[in-house]
Amino acid sequence: MREFRLILLVAASLASMCGAEESCPWLNAATAAGVLGGAVHPAVAHASKNADDATCDFVRREGSVVAELRIEVETMGASGRELAVYTARCRTNAAPLQAIGNEAVACSVDGKDGEIAEQAAGRVRNRVFLIRLSTNDPPARRNVLREKARDVAEQVAGTLF
Repeated sequence: MREFRLILLVAASLASMCGAEESCPWLNAATAAGVLGGAVHPAVAHASKNADDATCDFVRREGSVVAELRIEVETMGASGRELAVYTARCRTNAAPLQAIGNEAVACSVDGKDGEIAEQAAGRVRNRVFLIRLSTNDPPARRNVLREKARDVAEQVAGTLF
């Protein structure tokens, strides 16, 4: 009986130490790795006001080059201004994205020093989504990042329907 208790104690300890990493509700790590061109480190954070809202970050590092895919999804409040907050980050005029949720747009946004960034934002019913792709890779091109952001926005919007 004592050995059985010891085994249970060890099993319970191992289970708590080996907690499964939470996955992003809208995109898996393998798909994010395809977008970013290699293995990614995922992280998921839930909003405190609504457990269905979350931010997913996928980061790929190769030497000094860093690429990041960020997905934010939040439930709209009574004012419905959440989408306007995302589009206000646009550095240039936002281009409409057809057939991706409602009011979806893509645009260039300011990145950190030496970084280029593109984003897509839109709405599906009462949920707002933001897709942001950024990299400090000098040969990266904005049009390629924008197309990838559009593709991810299409997947996320489809999941939200």
